[in-house]
Amino acid sequence: MIVPIKNFLKGFLKYYTPSYLFQKIPSMIIIETTNICNLRCPVCPTTIDMHRSRGFMDFDLYKSIIDEFDGHKKKPEIAMNFSGEPMLHKNIYKFVEYASKKGHRTYISTNVTAMNEKNSKEMINSGLSDIHLCIDGFSNKSHDTYRIGSDFKDIKRNIETFIKAKKSLNSSSPNVIIQTLLTSLSENEKEDMIKWASDIGANSIDFKSFNLGSYTSGEIKEKYSYLLPSDKKFRRHKSNNFKSYCTIPYHQALVYWNGDLGLCCTDFDKKVKMPNIRNNGGFLKTLFSKEVIDIRKKGLNKKYDICSGCSIGNADYMGYNYSFEKNEKSKGVLHS
Repeated sequence: MIVPIKNFLKGFLKYYTPSYLFQKIPSMIIIETTNICNLRCPVCPTTIDMHRSRGFMDFDLYKSIIDEFDGHKKKPEIAMNFSGEPMLHKNIYKFVEYASKKGHRTYISTNVTAMNEKNSKEMINSGLSDIHLCIDGFSNKSHDTYRIGSDFKDIKRNIETFIKAKKSLNSSSPNVIIQTLLTSLSENEKEDMIKWASDIGANSIDFKSFNLGSYTSGEIKEKYSYLLPSDKKFRRHKSNNFKSYCTIPYHQALVYWNGDLGLCCTDFDKKVKMPNIRNNGGFLKTLFSKEVIDIRKKGLNKKYDICSGCSIGNADYMGYNYSFEKNEKSKGVLHS
């Protein structure tokens, strides 16, 4: 009985997706504060596949998005990173504080290169809910080979500085997640990283599976194939149980730094063209317009070229999170 019901639901989503389903407040809005990054990770789309203009979101545009949820009981979570390094934005603390004070949960993922004691305290005092501190290995060789432009010892020190600052302020937030990509160079360093992250007082650690990206050329795939983990479980590959639909365009929204809407967290280079919220009456009016709903419906049904190679919506295994508070490992789709 279960299989026929599942088949019915798949058919229903494919041929009849009511527009009213897309007129609900998204559970999360990804706001690209900037698409500029100071690192050159070899298979990151920001490094090799971004051809659109680069810049920083201005505060007035950001504020206009947040203000639209005044009076709403349910407020979306706000993730202030996408394809760039958010701590390069001079107003990032102001961004976080504004949304946090208005009742939104706020998230940031950072490469930690710009972090120091002073701005760590600014970030903690801003009301940030969760911060992902990225360190892709636990040695100079493993980390610096992938995180080109940064130094392992500096990153390790900066992470420790942030957590010390949180302790000195006696703050329970933000929730600190150490995040790492598991490559062939770092997969054997997991236990060392778990011990270190626990010792310094992180809340948890994310181990993300690794792939070479659907956006990379055959030449780049060949050049960096040595980074693929020997444990094939940690190679992010397509699921054998391929889903004919993707719910990300339904429950998540994306705004690029210049105000253009984006389809989803896979569209780094804005392959799917969507209108700008500045020119169309604001965020919600644009998101709920017929033009955008029709685009999101197609995304739900994986009708775009970017959908077929997506390493998130089609992934069999995204990695796992180890919580030090619960002392347990949980499998799940982690932050991209």
